[in-house]
Amino acid sequence: MSFADYFRELTFPARSAGTGLALITFYLLGQLIVIASLLGIWLATMVVPALFRYLILLAQARARGIEADPPGIEYFSLIGNGWTLFPAVPAAFFIWSAHFIGDNYGDNVVALFILLAVAIVPAMMAVLIITQSPLQSLNPVALTTLVRESWPGYGWASLTLLAVLFVFVLLGSVLPSWMHSLAILYLVFAFYAVTGAVIRKKKLIEDVYIEDPVEPDVDKQITDLEKERTFNLNHAYGLASRGNREGGLEHIYKWLQTDPDPDTAWEWFYARMMNWEESRHALFYARRYLSRLLAQNEAIKVCKLILRCRLVDETFRPRAEDLPAAIEAAEQCGNRELANALKRL
Repeated sequence: MSFADYFRELTFPARSAGTGLALITFYLLGQLIVIASLLGIWLATMVVPALFRYLILLAQARARGIEADPPGIEYFSLIGNGWTLFPAVPAAFFIWSAHFIGDNYGDNVVALFILLAVAIVPAMMAVLIITQSPLQSLNPVALTTLVRESWPGYGWASLTLLAVLFVFVLLGSVLPSWMHSLAILYLVFAFYAVTGAVIRKKKLIEDVYIEDPVEPDVDKQITDLEKERTFNLNHAYGLASRGNREGGLEHIYKWLQTDPDPDTAWEWFYARMMNWEESRHALFYARRYLSRLLAQNEAIKVCKLILRCRLVDETFRPRAEDLPAAIEAAEQCGNRELANALKRL
C-alpha cells in the first residue's frame, strides 16, 4: 500500500457520503448519551453495539472495495451477526489493562503496552473480518500469518490506531470537547477503513471471502431443514467436545447423505464448525469437503477453502491423494504462491 492509497482510505469517511453521514449520526448519538444522564445509559446499550457493528462492516466493505451500507435499525439489535460485536471485548480489555498497568507500574510500562496493542489489534480486526470468527481473531498463528501476508501495508493500520490514541490521550486538553470527540471518532472510522484496505491490497478477502447467506425474512420461521441440520450439528459438537471427533464427523457425514441439498449443506456445516470453540475439528472436516470439491472441479472453491484453513493452521494440507489435484486447482486459479506452498508439503 502506497502513501497515496493510505491517504485515500484515511480520508474515506470524509469522501463517502454514506460513511460520513453514519459518522455524524453516531457522533450526535454519543453527545446525546453524554447529556442524557440515566437515560444515556439505556441509550448507550443500543448505540455502542451498533457502532462496533458498523465499524466491522465498514472494514469488510473496504476490504472488498465497496461502499459500506448505511446503518439500519437492525444494527441496534444484539441479535444477529454477533461476531460483529466482538471488537467491544478487546477494546474493553485493552482500556482496562492500560488503566491497571498505569496505576501499578507507571507510564513507561503503559507506553510499552500501548505499542503492543497497536501492533496486535489491527491483525485481530483483520482476521475477524476474513474469518468472521472471534476465536480465530485470538489465534496467534492466524494473527502472525495475517501480518506476514499483509506486510508492509499492515504498518499503515497500526499507524492509524496510534493516531487515535495520540489524539485521545494528548489532545484532550488542547482541543474543545466537541472537536476532540469528533476527531477521535473520525480516526476510529479511518482506522477500520484502512484495515479493510490493507486486506484488499493483498487480495486476502477475495481469496477467502464466503458470501453471506441470504437471511430469511423477519416474519418467516426457520425452515425444518435448517432445524434438522442444526440438530445434527449440535449432536456432532457434543461428541467432538467429549473427545470423540471421529464420531462427531461421521454423524455429520451420514446426515449429508440424506440432505436434500448436499452442496449447500457441506458448506453450511463447514462455516458453522469454524465457529466452534475448537475450530480444528473443522479442518478435519475440510479435508473431506475438499475431496468433494475437487471431484466437482470447483477450483475457485478449492482455493478459498485451503486458504481459509491455512489461515487457521498454516500446516493444513489436503489428503495425500488429493494433493496433486489441489496443486493443479491453485495453478488453474493463478495462485502460484498457494501452489508452491502445497508443493512443499
